[in-house]
Amino acid sequence: MMNTKKTLAAVFVTATLSSVAGAAAAKQVETQTGAMQPVKMENQQQTNARDRMNKAVMQAQDSNTTTRLADMPDTWITLTGEVTDVDSKFFTLDYGDGTIFVELHNTDLDAQAYEELEGKDVMVTAQLDDGLFTDSRIVAQSVFVDELETTFLADDVDQHSADMYLSAANSLDVDDEEMVLVGTVQSIGKKALQLKVGDSTLTVELDDLDDMPLDQDGKLTLIKGERVRVTGEMEEEFFNTFTVEAEGLMKMKS
Repeated sequence: MMNTKKTLAAVFVTATLSSVAGAAAAKQVETQTGAMQPVKMENQQQTNARDRMNKAVMQAQDSNTTTRLADMPDTWITLTGEVTDVDSKFFTLDYGDGTIFVELHNTDLDAQAYEELEGKDVMVTAQLDDGLFTDSRIVAQSVFVDELETTFLADDVDQHSADMYLSAANSLDVDDEEMVLVGTVQSIGKKALQLKVGDSTLTVELDDLDDMPLDQDGKLTLIKGERVRVTGEMEEEFFNTFTVEAEGLMKMKS
């Protein structure tokens, strides 16, 4: 005959063990789940950190782009003409339709060349500023004297720029009163564009070009911030209108 007490005890022990085992298993699952949770959170944190880093890189790139645009070289002018008057710090250049003052205080003209400058045909390169509009004045970075076959440079011109000035010395015919502008596009229209000069703008009209380079069928596509080279002549009304008529337009690609 079966012992009822032993049987009940065995059932109780078995049930207890099962309960303990189940609790242990549940605890193990909970522990594993808890261990997985930080991994998931860590992965999310890494993703967030990566997103922040990418955003920071993009902002830095945008900032660099803005800085590059802001730090772009200013507008430069090259003029040819005849020296009609010489003073201790400047000379007067007759560019055909008028005259303009060219400052020389930073240019290494020697005494003999300075004495002989009057009446000579020259090519002057200068960085434009607001003084062009207010005083009809430019500050020379280089002065090429055709008769002397010599280019005189400002003291602050580095070797690379000096070589560029020297290589461009004969690029224009000093007898033709020519003008070249190199500058950054500030705004664009179908028949004109504007270059930034200090706090002002200089308008370049394109009507005289054989084919309108910026219209729908034109050869050029320009955007704000790009560099261009404009050829033409400076006219007397320039200082009233701050406008030049382009005879040629070239985009500079770097």
